[in-house]
Amino acid sequence: MSLLKSIERLQRIDYLIRKEATGTSDEFAEKVGICRSMLMENLREMKELGAQLDFCPRRKSYVYLTDFTLVIGNGMKTKAKGGFNHQIDPKNIFCPVQWHWTLGRYF
Repeated sequence: MSLLKSIERLQRIDYLIRKEATGTSDEFAEKVGICRSMLMENLREMKELGAQLDFCPRRKSYVYLTDFTLVIGNGMKTKAKGGFNHQIDPKNIFCPVQWHWTLGRYF
């Protein structure tokens, strides 16, 4: 798979999680256009890189448990909530920008 397709897939996964529109893992994989096992591998890799996410049965969607920004690139800056600039760690494309949500928000 090309790098561009991998990036586009990660962006699609991120978008659907942020919109809380993933559905079950089978539905999520279908929306992204991959098999369920590939989706689970992508989610596992995202978690290894710092994304804190889980499935919320009440919302019937995967959700982020903490606020962070998906950045594709090296050493880019992003705007965090509240208007403050945050330097992104170039070794980690999943970087927390604020830690103010709790599990109670989603479950």
